[in-house]
Amino acid sequence: MMPAIPPENILNRVLLVLRYPPVERVHELIMLMERCSLRELQEIFPHIVHHMFGVNGNPLGWGLRTTTPESGINVYKILEQFFGMRGTWMIVCHRLLAEQAKFDIDISLLPGKMVTMLQTGQSPLFYTDLLNIDPQTHQLVSLSLNSFDFYMVHFVLHGLQPLHSIDPVAMQIHNTRSKTVYLLLVSEYLNNFLPLFPDARIEPSYLGAQGIKAPQPLPTQSLQPLRQPRYIKIPSSYRNGNSSGGGSGGPGGGNISPQSMSASVTAARNYAWRSESVLHFFSDIWLRFDVETEHHLPGSDWVRAVRTLVKQIHFFASAAQADHGSLCSLRKLSLIIVKGRIYAFLSGLIDRWPLDSSLLVVLELWLSYIQPWRYTMATLNSRVSGHSYKPAITSAYDAFIMDNLIVYTHIFMQLLPHFGRLDYTVYRNCLMLNRLAITFGDPDLVDRLLRFERLHSGNSYGFESPLRQTHLLNKSPPQSAQWSSMPKLFSDIMRMEMENFLFVISMARNQVLREVSRLRMEILEKQRLEGFLKNFLHRMWHEPSQDETLLADVSRVPEVLRQCIDYLCRSFHVDQANLSMHETLPEECISPPSISANNRSFFNTSDSLMDTSRLNPRQMSLNASNLTAAIDPALLPIQTGEITYLVRQLHTISNAINQKYKIQLQSCYERQDFLGSLTRQLLLAPMIEQWFDKRDGNTDIWERTVTARVSLRPLASLSVLSVVACFMVMAFVFLGSALKGLGILVALFIGYILLMALCWP
Repeated sequence: MMPAIPPENILNRVLLVLRYPPVERVHELIMLMERCSLRELQEIFPHIVHHMFGVNGNPLGWGLRTTTPESGINVYKILEQFFGMRGTWMIVCHRLLAEQAKFDIDISLLPGKMVTMLQTGQSPLFYTDLLNIDPQTHQLVSLSLNSFDFYMVHFVLHGLQPLHSIDPVAMQIHNTRSKTVYLLLVSEYLNNFLPLFPDARIEPSYLGAQGIKAPQPLPTQSLQPLRQPRYIKIPSSYRNGNSSGGGSGGPGGGNISPQSMSASVTAARNYAWRSESVLHFFSDIWLRFDVETEHHLPGSDWVRAVRTLVKQIHFFASAAQADHGSLCSLRKLSLIIVKGRIYAFLSGLIDRWPLDSSLLVVLELWLSYIQPWRYTMATLNSRVSGHSYKPAITSAYDAFIMDNLIVYTHIFMQLLPHFGRLDYTVYRNCLMLNRLAITFGDPDLVDRLLRFERLHSGNSYGFESPLRQTHLLNKSPPQSAQWSSMPKLFSDIMRMEMENFLFVISMARNQVLREVSRLRMEILEKQRLEGFLKNFLHRMWHEPSQDETLLADVSRVPEVLRQCIDYLCRSFHVDQANLSMHETLPEECISPPSISANNRSFFNTSDSLMDTSRLNPRQMSLNASNLTAAIDPALLPIQTGEITYLVRQLHTISNAINQKYKIQLQSCYERQDFLGSLTRQLLLAPMIEQWFDKRDGNTDIWERTVTARVSLRPLASLSVLSVVACFMVMAFVFLGSALKGLGILVALFIGYILLMALCWP
């Protein structure tokens, strides 16, 4: 056994180890924690947690939200194993439960809405024995948590950090939807503590009696009544089918002491308390995050994590009827806990989210919540077996749809103007609309929404109102009147709005059809001018041109938009005869004389362009079609036809050459003799990069001038490597040496470049 470290040196040693690189840090911490006593672990535990998540320090912490398999597979696996359910860190958290050690967390770290909930005494009974009240001021100052809860609260809070606004790697993850260690752990924790299957084991499963949270004596104060609720107990009315009971738990036997409980009840609570903690902490912290009052928008990776939470809660709740164990009560209450927060959360998120393809993560979150029939045992089994299975919307979901009616109808009406301003020449935007249209094109769902909307005014659903609506409620009619005065999704007003929206979509489709025709003509004309030989060599040695790639994407758009129009016309009874679905339309006149069709770009700073009041919807659609960023081709995301490792290594070599010989390369490129013509065949042309910066929720334009430069990236293409391999194999078979094939290939390439330099100076 390893010798113990003197107590006075243990904290200093830990603080030193925390400065190590990730791999060495984890390795040293594992050895240190194995040699520590429980008392020493209790001393160093909060310091390690604060360092993990960057509390009062670097907000990146240990990089859980910036570490991906692409950025470093070794670090990714080590962090995954260390923080996983069977990892060292979870073992440490549960070891400390034996001491019933408590760790305080300041309420200033919590979201504002959650702090208000706790301070006003409106919190669920779950928090009763966790509150620390200052005896002098009678104000809530902190939460007193055991080791498991202390770690879990910090883990959940870490997702709220707007890391994409301060770190380039986090910004790339925000844009590319990479899989980080944090997202992996969110999924693992939720799958473990909120299991789908009733017979699933919650890890770690070796806890003894020390795993039960001991109720804390509550000081006399006006914030909460003095009582001992700790574990959820469903009222008999709910068991009989009455699910209208709100909140997140009943008193649960507050007058019964733990000593008087039977061994079976104690074991059941010992098994379920971690699931209760995870459900409350994830739901209350994330869904009470006030997007409308925060300066920075949250990252898209966090929105994806919230979607994972919503899906897992659907899975968890779907097994309530089949579970007769200790988690049955919690399963029945899980959706009720989420229901009271989800509307205000989604509404605020949609209001502030930028209008680009990243809106897809918000759309997916909403669609996941309103389709619980997609997250059941039956759908999961069908995915595993690979069978095509479309879950039916049965009468079992009528209560959910009725209780969440405004989440279906009002969020849809809130999203509609956003979709009306998207650029539908971008295929990903069309896929977003298609997801929306397919969901609300389901006749079973539409029939239920129409029926329930006619039966209910929406005044009894118990949702938190968004911040922007609280001002309307002051000195105004009651909330029920406010809800009933809102337009209905299937009213005549909304049908006219939908008809106008679909007209815009049909105009966008017609514009895309014309764009497809124009691109095809340009490509054919360019190929005719270049001749057969150059086209043949170009297809052999190069990837498809930018115009060809654009044509491949844009060509898929008209059919997708047509399907969207069909779905929504059927659901909202819109006559397609009122829409323009022809391939060619007469050009609209009355365009502002100072704005030409070729100069309608977001990067144009002319005042007349920015005066949108002078543009009709069609002209605005044409203007939006040019909202594209100009990016250096060498910096485009890695494609499926490229080898990731080679792309990165060749990019490093190219950067080194460009930085060292930048002036010489530019001067050679500008020469008008044969050397200049040869250089222009080998180097990328100078350009001005233009891109959108949306880190603070606004769209800012950034520009950077790029000179002529070397790009070795084509050598990482699978097609180029395949040609090289073929030449080498053929040379080895027929000439006896693979190197001769490589030499022949190089000679052909040099001849091709010289010929191009002579023909196109």
